[in-house]
Amino acid sequence: MTNSLKARLKAGEKALGAWTMSDSADNAEVLALSGLDFIMMDQEHGQGLLTDAIAQMRAMAATKCVPMIRVPWNDFVFIKRVLDAGVQGVMVPQVNTAEEAKAVVAACRYPPLGNRGAAGGTRAAAYGYDMGYYDRAADDLVIIVQIETPQAVENAAAIAAVEGVDVVFIGPRDLSASIGKLNQFDDPQLKQLLAKAEQAVIKSGKVLGCVAGSGRIAQEMFARGYGFLISGSDLVHLRNGVTQMLKEAGRS
Repeated sequence: MTNSLKARLKAGEKALGAWTMSDSADNAEVLALSGLDFIMMDQEHGQGLLTDAIAQMRAMAATKCVPMIRVPWNDFVFIKRVLDAGVQGVMVPQVNTAEEAKAVVAACRYPPLGNRGAAGGTRAAAYGYDMGYYDRAADDLVIIVQIETPQAVENAAAIAAVEGVDVVFIGPRDLSASIGKLNQFDDPQLKQLLAKAEQAVIKSGKVLGCVAGSGRIAQEMFARGYGFLISGSDLVHLRNGVTQMLKEAGRS
């Protein structure tokens, strides 16, 4: 499938998605039917396996929602496997230098552009029915790298300058942990690091990404220059919905 989201991001359109933290294909289907631009299947902190991600992608297939995966680490073997499974976007955590960002891009591209291993009959190539996949794979895939440490913030401009990186995604929670202030989102040092990273990415012209705590916050962040936001997960939205229902029923 042609990944229209990549073209839309390059054209300056905003993209709003959600995580899936569970292994549920039903949850992915509900989120995809809602009108979200993409779903990020979280295989860094989430509960799912690769086979679960494939089931979630099948559940999403009748929608326009783009399936993406956050991989556990900058591991070209794992990246190869999720690409062969057919994801249309890959997010890699803890990218601290331009060299690490280049390794991400190389893992996502076939030679001579990169070092992705090539196989026949993969799901990404429609099990061999779509041989044109190999020629357009690099053009269709959204590559997202995460800035989550002070080192990455210092290198944000260089990371964003790497050819092939589409989105530079700031991870506020891990960034707070990396300075010994986990979840202290109002801390002045953390705010300074976030602002520095934001400015560097926006100046680069690459798409700036992050998490947004609510739809209202997402709207404010889009207005500030963000172009790719993840707001909540399947489990968070489930929890919030039940909590609100209980509150309305006078049970909380």
